[in-house]
Amino acid sequence: MAGLQIRELHPALGAEIRGLEPTIPLDDDTLRQLREVYNERSVLVFPDLDIDEDFQRYLVFALIGQDPPAEHQEHAARNGPMLVSNREEGGAAPYGRLLFHCDTMWADNPQPLLSLYGLEVGQPSVPTMFVSMVHGWETLPQALKDRVAGLEARHGHEHSYPNRGGDENVIDAYYEDEVSTVMPVARVHPATGKTTLYVSQQVTMNILGLPPEENEELLEELFQHLYAEENILRHDWKTGDLVIWDNQAAQHARGNVNLDGPERTLRKVFGPMKYSGIQTKIPSFSKIGQM
Repeated sequence: MAGLQIRELHPALGAEIRGLEPTIPLDDDTLRQLREVYNERSVLVFPDLDIDEDFQRYLVFALIGQDPPAEHQEHAARNGPMLVSNREEGGAAPYGRLLFHCDTMWADNPQPLLSLYGLEVGQPSVPTMFVSMVHGWETLPQALKDRVAGLEARHGHEHSYPNRGGDENVIDAYYEDEVSTVMPVARVHPATGKTTLYVSQQVTMNILGLPPEENEELLEELFQHLYAEENILRHDWKTGDLVIWDNQAAQHARGNVNLDGPERTLRKVFGPMKYSGIQTKIPSFSKIGQM
């Protein structure tokens, strides 16, 4: 039997899991428990783990019942692991604040799940924040549900659509080639069948069929609901923390990271890529107005 200690972190999402022995393979009972918690809580936090990249990748794929690939997409743009860091050369998103978003929200088949592992985290750490799009839809006032139920939104990274951060610390991800896709605002999760409120402050550009002013007003109303303070789960990083989350059920954001602040080096491993076109490219990160 798996000796896991599981504690809910927030009413809407998140579970802390202790007692995991990082061995490959994990026993069937442990995997069953982890998959149940993952599907129900969307964000799993494993504090104080001593793991290598191989176990991190194994666990990410095991949560959705797959074997990890022989070739690692994270290594395509660099010789070694993909790092989110304000210290390591070539680290992704090395500075600034990130608005709420889902990675690859611009793709027809968005990234199913993501993970970060704290390799070296100085204190005080800059938190990662999470919100549940499932909870966002379930608690949306009925009048708003009725208004958006049949609408679609366009998501992407196009240089004519700056993000909505409102301050100079906000950064956005840009690709050399502009990319976008259209999804229902009330998107059904492909694995769980749950309806999600599928709009984000960073990546959603517009709701189709609305004039610009009405579009921004409606999106802002949805954002005010989705990102209400009581809906946010904060994770304050420590070295040895592993966080894995369902990228199609939960959005993430980040506080402001300074290049000269405490070290914040996280190793990123993601699940299977099903989209095409720019999967081997990594974005550049720029502050608003500095393209």
